[in-house]
Amino acid sequence: MFKKTALIAGIGLAFSVTAQADYQWEVGGFYTFGEYKAAIRNTQFNNRSKDIDENLGGVFGTWYMEEVDTSKGPLREAAFLDHASDITLAYTDGKVDTGKLGDNLDNSDAQTYSISSRYIAEGPGWKLSGWLVDLGYERDDINDSRSNIYNVGIGKYIADDITLVFDYTNIDIGRGGDADNYELDLDMFFAMDNGGIKANLSAGKTVRSGEDDVDTYIIGGTWYLNNNLGFGAEYINTSLDGSDTVNGFSIDADWFITESFGMNLAFSQVDYDDFNIQNGPNAGGKLQLEKDEVSLSANFRF
Repeated sequence: MFKKTALIAGIGLAFSVTAQADYQWEVGGFYTFGEYKAAIRNTQFNNRSKDIDENLGGVFGTWYMEEVDTSKGPLREAAFLDHASDITLAYTDGKVDTGKLGDNLDNSDAQTYSISSRYIAEGPGWKLSGWLVDLGYERDDINDSRSNIYNVGIGKYIADDITLVFDYTNIDIGRGGDADNYELDLDMFFAMDNGGIKANLSAGKTVRSGEDDVDTYIIGGTWYLNNNLGFGAEYINTSLDGSDTVNGFSIDADWFITESFGMNLAFSQVDYDDFNIQNGPNAGGKLQLEKDEVSLSANFRF
């Protein structure tokens, strides 16, 4: 891990020698290693546990419709603080070793392709100035299954450093039907003499015909010690009609080594409620599931 970190940092420093602070393009990538800890308890067989590895990697590229001013606060929040409109393309590839769960199961391979954009109306005298529109499309290919995800959001800068956005997402799961998600997001930045605090609150509901609704709540924030270095934390709670709760948290460190090259190191953990096993040789038992992830990402601006 440390050798990879040093290598990525060295490449970024080499590219950023002549880079300017303001930028209109951003490219980056990430690698994530995750581990699912699955255990079957209280069965007629001996209690069993498995560690299932997850490996993900991805790249992205963003074009901003105008040059982004980086003088308004932390470099990571430059686009947010400058009310910058953008278009982003991204690709992710990964594998989960689900074959460890049984000889009759194959490993899960997945590829994700996405395009997203945010347009912010800005201009003196514009009646719609400060309003924003989000649009996005994502295609997920998991083994022989395909999902298509569409989203549209509308919101407003209710203050220079605060946005309130309502987002609608349609998830077409192919043979598995579809689902609709409704979400309200509040993002706020509080400037300090040196750095600042970025906070976010989110509440959402996923609705699927014939199934119980899923409620999701997220609270998080990042404390920037200065314009280059910040430490963040986030908590997420998801529940199925008030039960079957999933709780997760993440922490991360974000560092712009130069004004153009940044890195992020993150750790997350998700704990699932025990699942009751209804059928099969383990009927009457419980499945205990926990997931840990470590992710390293880097981005370069020009």
